[in-house]
Amino acid sequence: MKQLSGKSIIGWFVGILFLKFLLFDLIWAFDTTFSGFQFPLGYLSKLALCCILALPFLWLRSRWYVFTVCIIVDILLIANLMYFRSYYTVIPLSSYMLAGNLADFQESVWESLRLADVVFPLTTLFLAVVYRNVDLKSGLERDWCRVALYTGGAALACVAVIGVHSLCKGGYKDAYEDLMYDYSTCGAAVYTIPGTWLYSVVADRHELTPEVRREIESWLDDRPVQDGSTPVVVEPRDNCIIILAESFESWLLETTFEGIELTPNLNRYLREENVLYAPNMLSQVKGARSIDAQLILHTGLLPVAYGAFSYRFPHHEYPSLDKAFKERHPGGVTASFTVDKKIVWNAVIAAQDFGIDRLLDKPFFNLDVATGPRKRLGDHSFLRQSADKLEGEDIFKTGGHTLVQCVTYSGHTPFIIPDSLKKIHIPERYPERLRNYMEVANYTDRAIGEFIDRLRRNPKFASTMIVITGDHEGIGIDRQKLREDPAVAKVLSPGQFTPLIVLNSPVSMRYDKVLGQMDMYPTLLQLLGLDRYHWRGMGQSILDPSKKGVAVSPLMEVVGEDSLSQDELRHYRDAYKVSDLMISCDYFKQE
Repeated sequence: MKQLSGKSIIGWFVGILFLKFLLFDLIWAFDTTFSGFQFPLGYLSKLALCCILALPFLWLRSRWYVFTVCIIVDILLIANLMYFRSYYTVIPLSSYMLAGNLADFQESVWESLRLADVVFPLTTLFLAVVYRNVDLKSGLERDWCRVALYTGGAALACVAVIGVHSLCKGGYKDAYEDLMYDYSTCGAAVYTIPGTWLYSVVADRHELTPEVRREIESWLDDRPVQDGSTPVVVEPRDNCIIILAESFESWLLETTFEGIELTPNLNRYLREENVLYAPNMLSQVKGARSIDAQLILHTGLLPVAYGAFSYRFPHHEYPSLDKAFKERHPGGVTASFTVDKKIVWNAVIAAQDFGIDRLLDKPFFNLDVATGPRKRLGDHSFLRQSADKLEGEDIFKTGGHTLVQCVTYSGHTPFIIPDSLKKIHIPERYPERLRNYMEVANYTDRAIGEFIDRLRRNPKFASTMIVITGDHEGIGIDRQKLREDPAVAKVLSPGQFTPLIVLNSPVSMRYDKVLGQMDMYPTLLQLLGLDRYHWRGMGQSILDPSKKGVAVSPLMEVVGEDSLSQDELRHYRDAYKVSDLMISCDYFKQE
């Protein structure tokens, strides 16, 4: 057996763990920013964590401990990178308890793996080679006291520095949020994944103190005046049908690629009268993606800082489009159709909180055409069956008032539908992911086209406004790489925009400036004649001529006009923090 000193044995273990965390930061940074490497605190937090993990090894002196820790760390780091590639954040602490839900997302999960992820198990194998034929027990026994002092002292010193830094910032929560304000993707890089868990625990202490109330109301007072007035006369429709299309981006519209028109039906509608179209609506969802989109659309609020509002803050008070609709139309009906199970993203609770009367989920639809990784109902059949339900008087009453949301599914990553459903075929010289995305978008366009054409044969259509939008962008972090192909760059937008289309709109206009998803809510309030509702949202209606063409992404990137003052810029960026406070502190219940 080879002999190594206890210092060397522990040094290799700590060094390999430290390397794993650095590699995690490096892979993360390639798709975000390398800014996290500039903070000394990041290296101290990693060293502290590695030393803490190494301390039990001094007493256990067993290979099983070393490789159990390494394997767990590998799984944790790879899982969070996979999650990040879809949701731009680490896995929320509460979501680890929902791991069973992954059974429905297996293909999407595997699609998130990258070749770079293999470096983590390779470092574990390298450590196994280093420790091969080494007498770990005797090496650690000889000078364990000195090594324990060094290891424990290093951990304690690092923790002390981090603690002092946090105290100087007003506490760990404030220190973490101070970093995230300017470097929104660097939390895990600087504080490590366990550091993000600690933040989630600390941040989950919610109380509407006078100080918090003043912060919220100060932000609300600084918003542009929204009195509901517009330079046009709005004659609101009696009914509204919203199509929330999965992962549907704006660049697909009015686009011909390789001689193929990607969305002929939607393009046809855009050329008609009584259409409102805003192509440059910035996606503002966070890690909860689809349910975040529903939060923004229905309440005019922005997503919470981490996790899903529907899991973290169920049964809080949420003002909503649906409640405003029923307030103006007593006896009106609000409903939501989805092919998913009502427990996904806790959608059943979200529907209740929004004031939606009826949630028709998976059991209400016949699975005659399966698409996507979870074999959910295809968009064509889903919208056909949705049209069937709207033919009757149960939900869509003649002479009544109805607000219905239809949430499609086929556009879910990795964009897989049966070949028999494809009517266009993108040349194979283009990346498979992009080809699949375009072909699925064409399928969704055909489904929407048949749905709308059928609605138009319904006498109720004349008094019905149809809203079509995407829940969020679809291409994700692959966008820049795909745009390296000049032919792709001509059509694929560098920005993460989803469309806002309103058919049979009381206001006809094309709004080419940038807006955020949070601007949908106040816009729809005006189009539906709900201007007197007490909550007008975080955004601003695009019917307001004073609205600036700017929006801020969840990564704090400012998109659109660059002539903002520092105060205006801070106001736009602070919207995320203020919205998080309003939701977490149940602000509206206190009013």
